[in-house]
Amino acid sequence: MLTNKERIAAMHMRAKELNSQRWTRRIRLLQSAFSTFCFAVVILMAAYMPRIVPSQMSPADGSSEDMHASLFAGSGALGYIVIAIIAFLLGITVTIFCFYLKKWQEEKEQEKKRM
Repeated sequence: MLTNKERIAAMHMRAKELNSQRWTRRIRLLQSAFSTFCFAVVILMAAYMPRIVPSQMSPADGSSEDMHASLFAGSGALGYIVIAIIAFLLGITVTIFCFYLKKWQEEKEQEKKRM
């Protein structure tokens, strides 16, 4: 049989575990939401960019496949480079954000262990 003090200590340990699990779920949800948001921004930019192009930039034959990259720069190759750099920077931003969230979560867990 457990004494009252042991039961209370076990109850406090369980409460700390539940709070830790709750924080973990919140952090993962926040990471997922931010990643999904960034992915949606990229998809929306890709979908709406052809509509934003002025009619003077469209080729004479009516095909606009060669013009997608030139939205960001004068030539197609440079446009693809700019798009790649933007995507890379977005990936870095998401990675850094997730890194700081994980670090913040670990600090919260250490703080709870001290209590």
